[in-house]
Amino acid sequence: MSEDRDLHDEVRLVWDGLAAFWDDRVEAGGTQRWDVIRQSVERLLRLQPGERVLDIACGTGAVARRMSDLGAHVLATDFSEGMLERARSHGGAVEYRSADATVEEQLLALGKPGSFDAVVSNMAIMDMDSIEPMVAASARLLKDTGRFIFSTLHPSFNSGDVRPTVELDMEGRQTEVYSIKVASYGRPSSRRGVAFHDQPVEQWYFHRPLWMILEPFFRHRFVLDGLEEPLLPDREWNAGKPSHVFTQLPGVLVARLRVY
Repeated sequence: MSEDRDLHDEVRLVWDGLAAFWDDRVEAGGTQRWDVIRQSVERLLRLQPGERVLDIACGTGAVARRMSDLGAHVLATDFSEGMLERARSHGGAVEYRSADATVEEQLLALGKPGSFDAVVSNMAIMDMDSIEPMVAASARLLKDTGRFIFSTLHPSFNSGDVRPTVELDMEGRQTEVYSIKVASYGRPSSRRGVAFHDQPVEQWYFHRPLWMILEPFFRHRFVLDGLEEPLLPDREWNAGKPSHVFTQLPGVLVARLRVY
């Protein structure tokens, strides 16, 4: 077993262990981020009743259930059995299946070429040690002009080696200036971290600069035709505590790409 596969298996075990905690927090409204991201995802998705949607790395199924409520036929997948168990416990019309987003063959087994109107991957790319298999499979599973919508931690402002900073502006009068210090943006990296300040286990994050996120899509015949950088008010960077001082720095990137 390769070192990368060892890491991949560790990532899976972490998400199995976090499933109950994660589900409880999201369902209890533990993050305001979801409402902001959801609005951007739904605007770019432009979902029509009756469409078939594949949700990759669905976690506990919040996005999948929302799309189903809006009239879509949703097949939702994850590689964590713990996450899928929690997702199924909520009921609803969503079909859940186990599939690893980093294994192209498992994704291709979910349907025939051209089976889906849209693929959605919500806040998951930064959790994947490889995104090429997901992109390659999606290019085949989508209908002509089908769209792929993803949201992820913003690679420029909220991923990799970034730190919120507070400076004093002494020109004229003393004022506080809030900014983000970014280092090593261009180098892909992995690290442990938390999304909630009290979560019991650290998860893995995989940082990629923006070009490295988009390059596999371009190579597999996708074009970028929609982009949003939703601002996340009342959210402290990395710690999950209320804050009003970094509200003009987008923490999330949401994109729509189409097969051509």
